[in-house]
Amino acid sequence: MFGSASPRAVALFALLLAMATTAARADPLPEPRVFTSTSGVLDILMVARAAPIRTFPFFEPTGWVYDICPRPADGSLSCPAKGAGANLYGGSRLALQPGDLLKVRLVNALPRNPDADHVKDPGHGYLALNPTNIHTHGLEVSPRFPTVDNPTYGDTVFVMTLNPKNGPLPPDAALHGDVRIGYTDYRIAIPKSHPAGFFWLHPHVHFIAMNQISSGLAAIITIGDVEDYVCKDAACAAALGRMSIRHILLKDAQITKDNRLKNQQDLEFCQKRNGPAPKTPGRGFCKGVDLGAGDANYSGGRWYFSLNGVPYPAIAMKNAAGEIWRITNTSANATYNLQLWNPQQKRNMLLQVLSLDGIAVDASNAELRAAAAITGGRVPAEPCPGSPSGIAHKALCARSILMMPSSRAELWVVDRDAKDEVVKARAGDRAVFRTAGISTGPVGDHWPAIDLGAVSFSAAGSADLPQALDVAGPSHAEIPARVAADLAPANAKIGANADCKPLPAGHLRRIFFGLDAANPTKSLGLGYEEIDAKGTTVPGTFQDIAAFDPSIPTVCVPLAAGNKPVTERWQLVNLTPADHNFHIHQMKFGVVGDPQVENGSAATNGILVDNVPLPQADGTCKTVADWRQHKCTAHPVKVDLPFAIAGDFVYHCHILLHEDNGMMARIRVRASR
Repeated sequence: MFGSASPRAVALFALLLAMATTAARADPLPEPRVFTSTSGVLDILMVARAAPIRTFPFFEPTGWVYDICPRPADGSLSCPAKGAGANLYGGSRLALQPGDLLKVRLVNALPRNPDADHVKDPGHGYLALNPTNIHTHGLEVSPRFPTVDNPTYGDTVFVMTLNPKNGPLPPDAALHGDVRIGYTDYRIAIPKSHPAGFFWLHPHVHFIAMNQISSGLAAIITIGDVEDYVCKDAACAAALGRMSIRHILLKDAQITKDNRLKNQQDLEFCQKRNGPAPKTPGRGFCKGVDLGAGDANYSGGRWYFSLNGVPYPAIAMKNAAGEIWRITNTSANATYNLQLWNPQQKRNMLLQVLSLDGIAVDASNAELRAAAAITGGRVPAEPCPGSPSGIAHKALCARSILMMPSSRAELWVVDRDAKDEVVKARAGDRAVFRTAGISTGPVGDHWPAIDLGAVSFSAAGSADLPQALDVAGPSHAEIPARVAADLAPANAKIGANADCKPLPAGHLRRIFFGLDAANPTKSLGLGYEEIDAKGTTVPGTFQDIAAFDPSIPTVCVPLAAGNKPVTERWQLVNLTPADHNFHIHQMKFGVVGDPQVENGSAATNGILVDNVPLPQADGTCKTVADWRQHKCTAHPVKVDLPFAIAGDFVYHCHILLHEDNGMMARIRVRASR
C-alpha cells in the first residue's frame, strides 16, 4: 500500500490517521473514578505526579495528575500501574458521608518546575522544586496543625511537601509553612452535621497554585447523596430515581505547537487583549494566535476547555427524566458563563438550580427572586414553570450560570418545550452545552465562547415528570452552631488569644482588592480597615493594600462565649477595572443584597456560597486614597460570615493568577476566653 515509503513516513502517516480519527470521534463523557468510604473511613494514597494526557485531539502533552488508590498495607508510596486508557487527568471523586474520617497520604512525585514566574522572586527559588499540598475546598473542617498525640495535618494550606528527587531547599527559602519531605499525612474529620453536597480538592501552595491546577491537579469530593436534599415527596423521588447523576470537572489546558502544556498560563493565548474575538465558538478549544513582535507566538497551539478531560464529548441521556449535573469549575483562572443552547428553539434552555457551592438552594420566594443579588450576579433567576406565583417547590431556574474559578452548581437538565415546560423528550431533541464569551473588565480577561459538549435527550421512560424538583436543604441558620459543636474538641485545642477582639456591634470589616501599594507594577494585594456604625474608619485600623504576608494575620476573630459561632459583616471593595472572585476557607457565607434589610443576617437565608464575584470598578483607582477622592466608583459587596471553626486559614481572590500575585491574606480564629 505504501510502496517504497520509508518506515518513518509510514509511521508518520499512521500517526496522522490516528489523530484524524481521534479528532472526528465524539467521545462520551466519562465519570470520574470513585473512591468510597467504608465503615466511616476513607483511607487513600494520593500521588501527585506527571502523566500523559491522551484525550486531546492532535496532542499528547504531559500533565500533572492525582494518582489515587486505597492506601497500601505495605506502606508503599506508589499506586498500582494504570492501563494506557486510564484518564487520570479527568479527575477522581472521593465519596464520603457526614461523620466520616478522610485519611490521605499525599506523596509528591512531581517534576521540577523552573518555568513558574515567581521562581525568580527573591527567596522563592525553592518553588522550582515544585512543592505541593492539598486543600479540601468548601468543606467545613478543622485547619489544625499536628500535635504530640496526632502528628497528622487537618485542612491547612500552611504546609508543603517536597519531592526529595528535585533537590534540597536553597538557604534563602522564604517559606510560608511547615515543610515535609516525600509525603504528608492528613487526617480530616467530617462533622456529623456537615451538609450533604459536593466540594473539591486542589493544591494551595502560594505562588504556584495556578501552575499546579493548570497542569491538571484537581479532584472532587461528595458528602452524602443528592437524595439527602432533593425530592422528598414520592412522585418527585420516583422521577429522581430514573435520573443519572453526572459529575463534571470543567478543566482547561493550553497546549503549544510543540506539544507542551503551558502551566504558566497566558490569558491572551487565543486573542490579543484588544484583538477581535473568534467569529464562531470552538468545539472544545480555541486556536492559539501570534501576539506579535517581541511577544509569544501561539500559532499552531490550542487552548482546550474540557469536561472531565474530554473536549466536546457526546452527552447522551438515558431517560426522559433527564439528569442531575454536578459541575465544578476546576480551572485556575477561567470564568464560564454556562448555557444550554437549543438550536431548534434558537434560545438557551431553562435549567433548575438545585445547589450552589455544594449547599442546597432552599429559600423563600423573595430570596429566590433576588437570587441575582444574593449570589453576586451568578444566577439571573427566572420563574420555574408550574406555579401561579412563578415559583414552584422553592425552585430556582435560570438560563445561564456564571461560574468563576472554584464555584460549583448542581443543575437539573431535562428536555423542555417552547413554553419552558418539562416534556417527554422527542426523538432528535438536542442541545449544545456551552460557555458564552465573557469579559471581566478593561484590564481583566476575555474568555472565549466555547461549545463544551453535544447533548442528546432520551424519550425512554413514560411516567409523568414534575415541572420542578423539590429542594429541602438543611437549616442554614443552624449549620454553624452544629459544626462548632461537632468540632468542639478541635476548637478547644486551638486555645484563646487575648489579642483577638470581637467586632463591636454595628461595626464591619472592609477589605480592599487592588494593587500592592509598595509594588504596584508587579503585585496585587488586599487592604483592610474597620468601619464603625456611622460608616467611619476606626482610627488605627487601616492597613494599606499589600501582597500576601503569611507571617502576619490581617484579621483575628474570637469565637463567641462557649466557643459558639460568631457572625461578622464584611464589605468587599474592588478598586480595579477587572473582576475578582472572593473566597474564604472553612465556611459558607451569605451575600447581603436587596431586598434584604440592611441589618438582617444573610447567614440565615437559603442561598449560601463560598465564593462571590466582585465587579470591576468604574474608572481608575491605583490606591485607596484615589477611591476616597472619588477617582473611581467601586461596587462593594457585603457578606455575612459565620465563624465556627478555630485555626489559621486564608481568604483570597480565587482567580489564581491574582492569588499567586499577592491577593490573599491570613486570618486567625481563636477559641473564646
